[in-house]
Amino acid sequence: MRNRLLKSFALFALLAAVFASYADNNDNGDVVDLGLPSGVKWATSNVGAANPWDYGDYYAWGETQTKDFFRWETYKYCNGMDTILSKYCNDAEYGSGGFTDTLTTLEAADDVATAVLGSDYSMPTIADWYELGRQCYWVWTENYKNHNVSGYLVYKAKSAADKGAKVFSDGKPSRSYSLKDAHIFLPAAGSRCTSDLGGSGSNGDYWSASLNEDGPSNARYCGFNGNRVNPSFSGNRCYGLPVRPVRRK
Repeated sequence: MRNRLLKSFALFALLAAVFASYADNNDNGDVVDLGLPSGVKWATSNVGAANPWDYGDYYAWGETQTKDFFRWETYKYCNGMDTILSKYCNDAEYGSGGFTDTLTTLEAADDVATAVLGSDYSMPTIADWYELGRQCYWVWTENYKNHNVSGYLVYKAKSAADKGAKVFSDGKPSRSYSLKDAHIFLPAAGSRCTSDLGGSGSNGDYWSASLNEDGPSNARYCGFNGNRVNPSFSGNRCYGLPVRPVRRK
């Protein structure tokens, strides 16, 4: 009798572990464990997206509401110009009336991932984007799950040699990877300047939570296309970019 109970408990524990893994790694779930050293898990979809292949909403850096027009004149943390910043400014030449502060990472109140999904979630820092670039296996595709959407499949690496590898549009991915493996998909959703959407279908531009400390009118973002991946581009904070959340707990 005791052996039967032990076997039943063991089976229950195994099923619970399998279910938890499935919930974290399927497209209808929340986040994916990509085996990163930091333990950070990445969301399966952009903020505002119903599906992993949808672009989702676009946000200026540090704003938690989307909008139709992205320019300095409509940006929350300035007075109409990129040299009159009112928050996240480490250089008096960029601050309103010489304003400076010591903030170089978005506070929770200005983090759209936290605002939409709750305190367990945040926008990735530039360090998170570097880790994703260096620890995962990236494969460009132009037809994710037959939805005619281009972007990168970012797989949990199966070997040390695969960590940081990038298979661009002219490359051939390893046959050992398939959509059944743990992955996220980053659609090439482009970005917005004024009311225009540029680069969609060819370029992916994703905000980090990190300020460009060398010029605070800019913030760091991960940019890619079918020929390159750069986790540390810098762009105007007033531009509208998509956001891919992470969960640290």
